[in-house]
Amino acid sequence: MPIFRSPLYFTDSVVQEICLRAKLGYDRKMKAETFGFLFGSVDKDKKMIVKKAIYYRGGKKSRTGVVFQHWSQIWHIIRRRKELANRLRLRFLGNFHSHVEIGGEVFRGLSVDDKESFRHDRAAIIEVVVSVWAGERNQIPPTIRGLAGYDTNTGYQYRIKAYTKKRHRVYQVPIKYVRPDGVVISV
Repeated sequence: MPIFRSPLYFTDSVVQEICLRAKLGYDRKMKAETFGFLFGSVDKDKKMIVKKAIYYRGGKKSRTGVVFQHWSQIWHIIRRRKELANRLRLRFLGNFHSHVEIGGEVFRGLSVDDKESFRHDRAAIIEVVVSVWAGERNQIPPTIRGLAGYDTNTGYQYRIKAYTKKRHRVYQVPIKYVRPDGVVISV
């Protein structure tokens, strides 16, 4: 029996935060991926709402990944997300990270390393990737099951995809966006 039924629901604040974090990583002199935690709830009808995204400063961030080199760093992550879940009174749902444009290309899915890490994280139900790149508004490629957008202030495009796992298989799940006024947008 699944823990939640798709689609995932993302609040406006979560979309804003993960896109901001992706932008900040993209704007660094030597572009870098970003990483953080996702918190929310699963109601009695198995509807999952992602309500909070919190950036995590730890790990070695580079253009192609975020690496935690020692077990002590991994144990610190586990303690930190438990502490945050208790403080927020929300359930830890999973992690988010960004993929940044490098040499005109941006990887828009989960890499082999991403999938491996996600499979081994027993507490994570979802993994969210936000891709960011510079481009024209009219070049936003349509997306199935994800969210795509363009920021007119920066000229950056964003694509958000969410994944879950079942029996060591990782697959993409649809996302719906919940506007601040409560209206749900299916893209």
